[in-house]
Amino acid sequence: MSHASRNAHIQSLYREVNEGIALMGEGWETPLLELLCECGTARCTERIEMAPADYELLRSDATHFALRPGHEDDTVEQVVLSTPDYLIVANHGRAATVARRRDPRAAR
Repeated sequence: MSHASRNAHIQSLYREVNEGIALMGEGWETPLLELLCECGTARCTERIEMAPADYELLRSDATHFALRPGHEDDTVEQVVLSTPDYLIVANHGRAATVARRRDPRAAR
């Protein structure tokens, strides 16, 4: 498996966990969701806090992932938004293809 594919598969797993976290938060007036960093490092356990509306905006593009600053990998993604607490990155090339294919919202 190529580095790009492996990175995107790991990111997609974190995205699936975060989708579950967001789903559990529905109906509760939660100001912030506590999410896992969606970087391509398999053992990352760092957290990101994000408003539910910002999370929904993030999920509107299957190639976008939320990472802790410093966790980005410019060989497979580029930063499209930078905040003090998290980055939004867009996968490109093979990583983007895998991310789109593994998008849990695509089936909805």
